[in-house]
Amino acid sequence: MPAPTVLAFSVLVVDDEPDARTLLRGELEKVPGVTLKVGTAGTGDEALNKLKDTPFDLVFLDYRLPPTNGLDILEKIRQHHPKTAVVMTTAAGNEQVAVAAMKKGAMDYITQRDLRQTDLGQLLRRVIEIRDLVNQNMELRQVNQMKNEFIANVSHELRTPLTVVIGYANTMKDGSMGPLNEAQQKALGSMIERAEGLMATLNNILRIREVHEGRKQLLLKPVELNRLVAAALERAGREIRRRKLKLAAEQPASEIWVMADEEKLGDVIDNLLSNACKFSPVEGALRVTVVTEKGHARLSVIDAGPGVPPEVLPHIFDTFSAANQGPTREYPGLGLGLPLSKQIVEALGGRIWIESEGSGRGTTARLELPVSAKDAPPTVVDGSEAVRKKRVLIVEDNPDLVEVLMLFLASVSRNLAISTAHSGFEALERIEEELPSLVILDVMMPGMDGFEVLSRLKRLPGDKRPPVMVLTGYSDALSRAKDAGADEVMLKPFEKNAFVKKVLQLLGAPTV
Repeated sequence: MPAPTVLAFSVLVVDDEPDARTLLRGELEKVPGVTLKVGTAGTGDEALNKLKDTPFDLVFLDYRLPPTNGLDILEKIRQHHPKTAVVMTTAAGNEQVAVAAMKKGAMDYITQRDLRQTDLGQLLRRVIEIRDLVNQNMELRQVNQMKNEFIANVSHELRTPLTVVIGYANTMKDGSMGPLNEAQQKALGSMIERAEGLMATLNNILRIREVHEGRKQLLLKPVELNRLVAAALERAGREIRRRKLKLAAEQPASEIWVMADEEKLGDVIDNLLSNACKFSPVEGALRVTVVTEKGHARLSVIDAGPGVPPEVLPHIFDTFSAANQGPTREYPGLGLGLPLSKQIVEALGGRIWIESEGSGRGTTARLELPVSAKDAPPTVVDGSEAVRKKRVLIVEDNPDLVEVLMLFLASVSRNLAISTAHSGFEALERIEEELPSLVILDVMMPGMDGFEVLSRLKRLPGDKRPPVMVLTGYSDALSRAKDAGADEVMLKPFEKNAFVKKVLQLLGAPTV
């Protein structure tokens, strides 16, 4: 029979009261199955100095640390030692202190009065789990950064020889190096077309990297959308004619002005038209419409192609999503056009989405931007605006469930900024401050329950009222939550896949 696993653990107890340090150390030494290395510190500065020299797994941090307080030290620990978990301790219970500690990154909050009743063994196991997740996350970030650097370096290295190839081919094609027969002209034309397509792919890869790193600023000026769409249709004309597509373009006679970087918005429209042509059947229908509604201009590109399967639709704006389909995929491409288009459109203050029922029913790509005045002054948007993260607020007073939900959400997208609230009052404050894209709400909480939160959210203006998904362990609360204004409800316990699917729907479904 194998021996039970013994956990090796390093703990730092920070408290200005020697008796409190001794009490906590004694309780820790009672935990079975754990080999502990316990250090102590009487001040915040002493604790920070010890953390520089020793990588502690866990810090028990007293709230009262003259001349400052534990919250300031907590913030510094989380900033400089992200792998170290922190539990805030106090002499007496204080809900405001507990909330403030959780906001700054504490994993738990314990009063000295409750110390003897606390399952410290379970707490230490939670620290191990959190530490492993942090390590995995940091390793994944490092691998992702190495991947981005590799792709960018390869792209740069390929651009120079490609430029030479395209230059020589064009020189030969225009007859500067001697006359060519018809077959040679055709071959050179095909070479130039393929080389320019490869160059466009490389440029997209580099643009994706620049946008993610926030390198470039965009200068937005009033742009006439009808003219931009007409120019894009003219550029796409060759492919439309080659595939014998039946084009129907519907644009209003009046001008429609939007704030945009003209070149980048033109790239987005080109990409939508290119996709529609690529996926349309020969002699299929292609429809392009421009309309204005409620202060917004909307461009729609509708093809009669195979459509997008429901399981692919939530990931269609993920980088390299097309490449993930493997070598047997029917349509070429790395899947960079739509992610790049999304980043550009969001930087312009608009939104872009895809609608499809799959099964050969075609695809509709929609782009929406705020209408502007023709003489609106130029404005600069920082490149980092293009990677704004969607915010998800978890309102739940059970810390274990909060951790589970955060793990589930981590699998949805890396572009989620997740925050937490542990009461209804705190939730309303967070919603007002952060304007989250989604609120995940428990209904049974002390003080103000979730039904009251829903009631108050219904009074907010539409643009300040986020969608809400309610989680509850009471079946009777499901219909009541729906009646109170919840967009989705789920009964605990629930499966991860079902939860993620609903989150994707609430984050990705456009508000029409």
